[in-house]
Amino acid sequence: MRTGFFRAAAFSATFAIGATASLSAFGQDAYGLYDGSSYYGSSVQSQDRFEGWWLGGTIGGSFVNYGMSPGSVDADGVIGGVVGGFSWQHGPFVIGLEGDYLASDIDGGGLINGGPNKAQVGFDSLADLRLRLGYTVTPNLLLFGTLGGAWANADLFISGPGGGFRETTFTGWSAGGGAEYAYDRNWSLRLDYQFTDFGEETVKYSGGKQTFDPDSNSFRGSIIYSF
Repeated sequence: MRTGFFRAAAFSATFAIGATASLSAFGQDAYGLYDGSSYYGSSVQSQDRFEGWWLGGTIGGSFVNYGMSPGSVDADGVIGGVVGGFSWQHGPFVIGLEGDYLASDIDGGGLINGGPNKAQVGFDSLADLRLRLGYTVTPNLLLFGTLGGAWANADLFISGPGGGFRETTFTGWSAGGGAEYAYDRNWSLRLDYQFTDFGEETVKYSGGKQTFDPDSNSFRGSIIYSF
C-alpha cells in the first residue's frame, strides 16, 4: 500500500519540479506578465485559458468515518496520484469532465461491538469521475464545483473473536469545489475539497456479518499542465 503511495508522491514531485522550471522561464518573457490590458501579454492568450486537455499531479489528506453496526471508527492519511480531464470554455463559463486515480495510506481503527473486537480499516486506492462546472472571476482564476461517482479499494481487518481480514470495493458519489489559478499559458495551481459518500457494504467474517458505511472528506493541492 505504501509503495503505491510513494510512487504517486514521486509523480507529484516531478510535476512540481517542472512547474517551478516553467514559471522561472516564462517569468523572463512577455507571457508571464500582465501588460495592463490583458493577461499573459496578449488578449489571445487570455481567451479560453481553461479549454482543452489537461493533466496533473495531486497530493493531500483525507479523513474517513466508517459507520458500522454498531459503532463507528475513524481513519485518516495522505493521498496522492494523478488527475486529468478535458474542459470547454465559453466566455467566463467552463464545463468539463475530470477523473483521478489516487494511492493512499489512509488507516485507522477502534473497538467495536461493545469492546471484544477491534476494527482496523483503510483505503489502498481511490478513483473517481466527475463533472466540473466553473466560472472565471478573472481570465486566469477559475472557481468550480464538481459532482460525480467514486470508487475505493479497502482493507478491513477485525481482530478478536470471529474476526479476520477481508478486502472489498466501495462505490458511491462525490461532490466538491475549489479554485484553479493559471500562472502562465500552460501551468496552473489548484486547491480543492471533496466529500464522498460511499455506499455501505456487508462483509462476512467467521463470526458473522459486519456492515461498513464510509464517508470521506479530502483536501488536495494539484499542479496542472494544460496541453
